[in-house]
Amino acid sequence: MCDPGHTARVLHMAMSPDGSTVVSAAADETLRLWKCFAVDPHKKDKQSSSKKESNSSLKFHSLR
Repeated sequence: MCDPGHTARVLHMAMSPDGSTVVSAAADETLRLWKCFAVDPHKKDKQSSSKKESNSSLKFHSLR
């Protein structure tokens, strides 16, 4: 059985560039990766080709 969450308060959170995973950092000195949002493989292929054309400079999304 795996540990379901942090044992101390969450200090920071951030989202992956593709928007499917959230990482949380807590006072218990751990990082946890959360698969929160499923990515449809068909939509991902279409989005990746359009993102290559736009070449956005935003690499990191912060939740705050």
